[in-house]
Amino acid sequence: MIKTVFVGLISFIIVSSLLLLIGYLFDIKFFMFSFYEKTSTGFEVGGSVIPFIIGIICSYFIGNYYQKRQHSY
Repeated sequence: MIKTVFVGLISFIIVSSLLLLIGYLFDIKFFMFSFYEKTSTGFEVGGSVIPFIIGIICSYFIGNYYQKRQHSY
């Protein structure tokens, strides 16, 4: 059970990091998370949580796949 949680957590971190990296490399706003940006009129706070949502969904499916694979052996 603890291995399944560990695999899910690692997959969440990897998938979210890759999506954030893609967002910053290719300047895709849907995959960027910028908490604070200075503008000419003040500052702007915001960002997308889509990479984290996709990471949670992927970690759920990867964790279930890992757990089913463990039970089959």
